[in-house]
Amino acid sequence: MTLTAEQLPRGLPPGRLVVPDAQFAGPAAPNPVLWVSEKPLPEAEAGPRWGELLRQHRVTGLWPLLLGALTDTHGTTLRPWHNGELAPMPTTAPDEVNVAELCAVEWEDLTEEGLQPVPYPAWPGMAPPAEPEGDPDQRAVALAGSREAASALLPGSGHGPYLGLVAAPDGATALTTCGWRPEVGAETIAAMVRSWQHRFGARLCALGGVATLALTVAWPPRSREHARHVAAEHVAFCPDLLQLHDFETYAAALVDAPVWTLWWD
Repeated sequence: MTLTAEQLPRGLPPGRLVVPDAQFAGPAAPNPVLWVSEKPLPEAEAGPRWGELLRQHRVTGLWPLLLGALTDTHGTTLRPWHNGELAPMPTTAPDEVNVAELCAVEWEDLTEEGLQPVPYPAWPGMAPPAEPEGDPDQRAVALAGSREAASALLPGSGHGPYLGLVAAPDGATALTTCGWRPEVGAETIAAMVRSWQHRFGARLCALGGVATLALTVAWPPRSREHARHVAAEHVAFCPDLLQLHDFETYAAALVDAPVWTLWWD
């Protein structure tokens, strides 16, 4: 999806429209796919600013993102957003990913490796949807305005987040449209995020470099057993989580959790 200056809302900080570098995207992406602020936002301002732009999304069609950047050898934090190190994908790319099959295969590999005890010897299937509790967009705006939740949403990059805007109907589409290049594949992550949007009222908030994302969650699991089922899904999709957490501790932390953060090493 092409992004133009005319689409941008008023009141943004200084920024630029980013055209993907042909070295990463090829010649098929000659138009801007992302607007990004020139400087990082103060952390105290980032959450409320993101929430205000999400509130405007239905009018602007622009999905807001808080972006963490990578530091290059000169100490400059411009990768991958400002320098166009991006490779946008067709909006239909996530439709080709079967996340249930993917998680089943990864869970089988995980249990065979026996890295730590897990509660399900066989893949239990995708977690059932949570009971809807209010509007996910409104919940995301409220969470972003909360100091505690906003801190959890910020990409851990050592600096305040840059502000980004992508022409996209939802966060899952924003992942592939902006050209983010995680090692596991933006289309795969987008497919899972879309599933979480439907089942848990998740909303994409932040991307850190090429390996981290953070979501607000309007309808988190409310029981320990539901949380264990969701945790199995998270771990199958993102096994690196077990480098920092044992399974049961991670599952317990998901009960009523308004923010999910995932990362790939």
